[in-house]
Amino acid sequence: MSNHSDDDSTSRGDVEASAMRFLARRDHARGELARKLRRRGFPDRLIDDVLDSLADSGYLNDRRFAVEQGAILARKCWGPRRISQKLRKRGVDDDIIDEALAEIEKDEDWNRRARERLMARFGAPCDLEESELGRAYRHLTRRGYRPNLVRALLFD
Repeated sequence: MSNHSDDDSTSRGDVEASAMRFLARRDHARGELARKLRRRGFPDRLIDDVLDSLADSGYLNDRRFAVEQGAILARKCWGPRRISQKLRKRGVDDDIIDEALAEIEKDEDWNRRARERLMARFGAPCDLEESELGRAYRHLTRRGYRPNLVRALLFD
């Protein structure tokens, strides 16, 4: 891997081509794509210029990315708290994460998703012993479901 920051011949086109290769594989958040380009050794000024251009042309859109990725994670029975963590790790701002979760919640029933995950992993709560209820509680809260929702599912 070459270090482009020491190379005066690095052009905007080089950064753009690399960014487009990443985007061709899958959608990215701006922060995530910037990190990947920095790891390739591209200078920050060129990265910012290219990412601004990609955002202006619609190739890079953190809100779209957050809604799409968040919906995928919700379908995999991840809860809203964990989805937020995963999006934040990808470089999405908190305001955009909040907007995306509000959008996702229009179609998503967290209670139903938590119940699906519980049934798939542990079975019906009424069939669980006390130690299994504790394991189920910890599992669902680690997956990002709010403790009060999990308690209601398991103990009500």
